[in-house]
This record gives sequence, C-alpha cells and structure tokens, in this order.
Amino acid sequence: MRVLLADDHSIIRNALKFILQDLEEGAMVEEVRSYPQLEERLTRVEPALDMVVMDLQMPGYEGLGQIRRIADSAGPIPVAVFSMMENVDDMRAVLRQGIRAFIPKSTDEALIGTLLKLVAGGGTYVPAQISGLSDGKAGTAQPATLDASIAPGLDRSMGMEMPEDPRLAGLTRRQREVLALMSQGLSNMEIGNRLGLNLSTVKTHVTGILKALDVDNRTQAVLLARGLTTR
Repeated sequence: MRVLLADDHSIIRNALKFILQDLEEGAMVEEVRSYPQLEERLTRVEPALDMVVMDLQMPGYEGLGQIRRIADSAGPIPVAVFSMMENVDDMRAVLRQGIRAFIPKSTDEALIGTLLKLVAGGGTYVPAQISGLSDGKAGTAQPATLDASIAPGLDRSMGMEMPEDPRLAGLTRRQREVLALMSQGLSNMEIGNRLGLNLSTVKTHVTGILKALDVDNRTQAVLLARGLTTR
C-alpha cells in the first residue's frame, strides 16, 4: 500500500505514518506539506497511490473548488480528510466535493487506524456529528467557516446521511448516550464521569450494547452505528 500524506505539521505526518505502518507491514508513505505540492503529486501517475490523507488547513488553500479538483484528480484513489475542523456544515461541504471520509483529529487513535483501513478498502466514513449520533438528534446548524458560499448544507439526495441500522432501534436512551461517547473514543471510566455513572453500570451498558447490536467489540459497535458495516 502506498499512501500520500498531506499535512504541514510534521508531528501529524509522523503519527499517521506510524498508524499506517501498523496497519500494513511495508506500507509506503509519501509526504507533502501544501496544496500546490499535493496537486503536483497527483498529476504524476507513477508510482501509483492507493490512498490520499490530507489536512484542510495547509498553505495554498483556495476554496472548496480546489478540494473538488483534488478529489477528481485522485480518482479512483480514495481521499480522506484528517482535520482539526469540526464545524458540521464545513464537514458536510467537504464531503460533498467527492471526499471519501472526514476524520476529525480528535478521533481516538485506535479508531483512526480502523477508519483508514476502511477507506483504503473502498469504504466511506461520516463523523457522528453529521449523522446526529452524538446527541441522538439530527445535526444542528452552525455557521460555516470554510466557504459559506459553497456550503448550503447536506444534500440528502447525494446519500451523505446513512439510514439508521434497525439494530440501533433496540437500544435504550442511556445505551445510545453511552454509544455516542464510545464513538468519541472515551474509556468506560471517562463515560462514567461524563454521565454520572459508576464503572460497573457503564460496563453493563456496554455489554448490553454489544449484545443488542450483535457485535464482538466496541469498534464494531461504533462502525455499525455510523453505517459503516452491515454485519
């Protein structure tokens, strides 16, 4: 697997490089630090790339049209955005440009590797903030900061919102709250502190969630809740 990392911060590139090399022994990683370098690399056919992972806030940013151009130039190579930006309207706008996945940099490290493997294999990823899983409701509107003129909101006809898996309907309100915090990478102890529950109660809820969703572990539960698996 050969991956192109585009980020102007070396610490981020190094962290992603370690994650990718853990995913696949012998993974080859190329690095660029700006939009001009990224676009120039995509004009070269060889060596062939298997995936592009890019930041949004890099030198040379020109707007959403540029992101569309990058996605088109890379195609059919999947492009994933890995960004500090978590404004819902901005994430939606970016995904509408043909980006395969939007992974916030706040995502738990253990989940990042799973998501990158998913994208490399042809899958897609939509953050919980967009699906509404984070609070059990549809995402609330926020002022767009990326490019308001090209971020009118989610176009449902483009399929960016996944239909909820019927297995989720069997969860209680509290189990949905626990699952939402699991999707943010919180530990059982952190979930308990957030919801005011003792550790044994959180463990009971997690066990109930895994059983209700018919999955083996927390990662599978989060991916199912986000419409990323049909197990």
